[in-house]
Amino acid sequence: MVNLMLIGPPGAGKGTQAERLVRDLGVLHLSTGDLLRNAIQNDTTLGRKAKQAVEAGDLVPDDVVIGLVETRLEQKHVDQGFILDGFPRTQEQAAALEVFLERLGQPLDHVIIFEIPADVLLSRVEHRAMQSKAAGHAVRSDDNADVLRKRLQEYGATTRMIPFYEKRGLVTRVDANTAVDEVSTRIRAIIATSHRPSHDREAESKE
Repeated sequence: MVNLMLIGPPGAGKGTQAERLVRDLGVLHLSTGDLLRNAIQNDTTLGRKAKQAVEAGDLVPDDVVIGLVETRLEQKHVDQGFILDGFPRTQEQAAALEVFLERLGQPLDHVIIFEIPADVLLSRVEHRAMQSKAAGHAVRSDDNADVLRKRLQEYGATTRMIPFYEKRGLVTRVDANTAVDEVSTRIRAIIATSHRPSHDREAESKE
């Protein structure tokens, strides 16, 4: 079992790597975007609070996002690791998550930062848009340089909580401007440094 957090700008390849880890290791992938959409669609209490914020053009409150993540983590199998993608975004969320994971006895093993130059991301977006047009397909709304620049600014704000994890010795940076297989190999090497059987983790949580 391994518990990971993936941090990186849009288009860095986090989703692709998360899919591979889910397929190969059976870990639970928690994307806050998916959790919010599902909660809103299912009209849950937290979903209604999230919908109210979204419709008002406001950020979804920390307590709502934290509640959704905690609820999903409580539902997973006890021996199943997890990947956090898009959460936490603030130091307040990071602190709340740490307390919750300590209570579960399932702390984070690694925080993996995907590093890639912004100009490479812009090139990727422009290339995908050109491919879509050439194939006669509609261009995705997020395959747009202006949209990407805005999302990169938003991502820049979330990186302020990285020192929180650096102080805990959890951060490892990977070069995301390489082949997908190379990134996967690097992540597997990182995981191998701390992979422990679930019963070992449970024993530590009781000490």
